[in-house]
Amino acid sequence: MSHSSNSSNQRSRPFGIGGSDVAAVLGLSPYKSALELWCDLVGRSTATDQSLLHLRFGQHAESFIAKEYELRTGLSTKEHKQPLFHPEFDFMYGHIDRFVCADADAVSVVNGKVVTDRLLECKTASVFNRLEWGDDGSKEVPAAYLLQCIWYMAITGCETADIAALIGNNDFRLYTIQRDRELEQLVVSHVKTFWFDHVLKKSPPPPSSVLDAQLLYPKEMADSNIEANENVVGSLKEFVEISNQIKTLTTECDRIKSEILSYMGQSEKLTFAGKTLATWKSSKSSQRIDTKTLVSDHPDIASKYTQTVIGSRRFLVKGVA
Repeated sequence: MSHSSNSSNQRSRPFGIGGSDVAAVLGLSPYKSALELWCDLVGRSTATDQSLLHLRFGQHAESFIAKEYELRTGLSTKEHKQPLFHPEFDFMYGHIDRFVCADADAVSVVNGKVVTDRLLECKTASVFNRLEWGDDGSKEVPAAYLLQCIWYMAITGCETADIAALIGNNDFRLYTIQRDRELEQLVVSHVKTFWFDHVLKKSPPPPSSVLDAQLLYPKEMADSNIEANENVVGSLKEFVEISNQIKTLTTECDRIKSEILSYMGQSEKLTFAGKTLATWKSSKSSQRIDTKTLVSDHPDIASKYTQTVIGSRRFLVKGVA
């Protein structure tokens, strides 16, 4: 079995949709929304590039995890550093961690074509996120990683994707995802719509959160207004009602909390039957620059390190129809 890849377009970060982007497109990424991804792709992102420690650690741990996979399965893994592209849709690409072969002498890619039917993704996870993962040997993995495997199998034509996960540095689990063409078509269809209708047309997808709305509309047009329709009026009424409920509950929570704190007094811990129920401890002391005094005593120094921060839009309800 062989599957084509477009080797002429190999770049470190191609213009397209990669495996880690699919969850964002479908609204299932814990890190990025579809609108944020759209901003990245059309050059409207305001995020600064930064080398994140957890990403660097994941890359560092990849080789170790692949070796553990080989020990567990008796199979051989092959690294392929160049991105691979879908044979028909060149915006679909992926950086696959490893391809899997039956023995160490076998090859996985020949002349830009994938010649094995199994791939491997290596993941690390915090012990605090262990509940997001199913039992060792199951198919229960975080949605973002499932979508990544679906995407990579669509690109390479591989029939099986294994996920080797190291959780909390001492819990190694192995998951196997079989190719599901019906699900694959649904995923690809959604991503194609995002690509052709939003990215190529530079038309943003609808905001899915308050942060998205602030990202898409960071500044207002002075003295402008828009007439509300009945749906928006209803939404505003609902917003006010729920906001009032939150205020009432917050006030009640503060009252109950004050009773508990008064009971604790100077005690650090609240216990019952030998079990710690709550703690009330001081945070670590910190040092802060007294900017007001600095500006007063050394205005020249303060002005040198002063930056203008663009104000953010604030939503205020003035009345309900």
